[in-house]
Amino acid sequence: MTPARPERTHALVVGVERYAAGPAWDLPGPAADARRFTAWLRRRGVPAERISLLLAPLPGAGGPATDVAEGPAGREAVQEVLTRRLPALEGDLLWVFWGGHGVTDPQGHRRLFYADATGDDRRNLDLDAWLTAFTTDLFPGFPRQIWLVDSCQTFVEDLGFARALPAELPPGGERLPGRRQSVLLAAGPGRRAANDPVRQTGAFSEVALAALDAADGEPWPPDPDALAETVAARFTGPGAAAGAGQRPTTIRYVSAAGDERLLTVPAPRSAERGVPDEALPELIGVLSAAPGMADQQQRQLVVSMLPVELAGSIPRFGATRPDVVSIVRSCRRHPGGLAALVEAVALIGAGTPEEEAVTRWAGRWLWPDPRG
Repeated sequence: MTPARPERTHALVVGVERYAAGPAWDLPGPAADARRFTAWLRRRGVPAERISLLLAPLPGAGGPATDVAEGPAGREAVQEVLTRRLPALEGDLLWVFWGGHGVTDPQGHRRLFYADATGDDRRNLDLDAWLTAFTTDLFPGFPRQIWLVDSCQTFVEDLGFARALPAELPPGGERLPGRRQSVLLAAGPGRRAANDPVRQTGAFSEVALAALDAADGEPWPPDPDALAETVAARFTGPGAAAGAGQRPTTIRYVSAAGDERLLTVPAPRSAERGVPDEALPELIGVLSAAPGMADQQQRQLVVSMLPVELAGSIPRFGATRPDVVSIVRSCRRHPGGLAALVEAVALIGAGTPEEEAVTRWAGRWLWPDPRG
């Protein structure tokens, strides 16, 4: 296969922070990460006109300014690129970067929500269906592809949606031989991807972008297998990235050869062992007083984001405070459980007073500042 060249590389870059569903879906970080990825592509020589940058940023969204035009990230804009622009193009390589909310449906397909998704119309892209489509004659111009997806893959049934997700599949095509498609995802089925709303970055995106930056002097493109190894090592190896507990629970990688790896990321444990009994009433009090936690469905959402073996072992109660007490005490008994609980609350309640209070609590008892 002919070596890929930056000038013959195309990219679809999507970052969704704000959704039509309203502020409860706000997710500070994906648009900033998308801009960072775009800046990296430009620095490596990918032409601006070959990059489709689709964003739904929140006010104050960060990331570097680039010379790439920014478009919306609703369904029609994404579909315009997928069904009209990319099928007509030809190149050595296609990059796809997507950051935003996602779930896993009952059939095991990963779904990524468009910016114009609402509570009643959760319009979404079926990632697995489109990955298959990109190996067919619908997209003959891209023999090599690298996909980076930073989104949760929580089981949709755990979210308590009243309606089934709408399904929209790409047209069928004939499989083409020789397609090399590498896919690196921030989470495995049923698991979550961590996000840091204060620093406006996903934990996975931050580490992946750092790995790409470190490969600037290497041939184009960076080796996807080496990239996957580097990202995994940053979360699972010695000195693993902890970032105030902001770390994914799994990383999933499907290589161009079809090999699949699902890496479980251990939660930080050493500090958690030292959480004294007197620290728990404060956490219980914060969560019990949080307006969101008064809703039984939202408490169930928090529990569903915990490690499966932990979530299934928690005795549940209808009343708020007994349920919170049971959740906190069960998490305390499970290695990494309190860290996972803090991550789940921070992810769901980003920017709320309870998220700030829980993060402050974690800063004192789970991840104290080593500088004292």
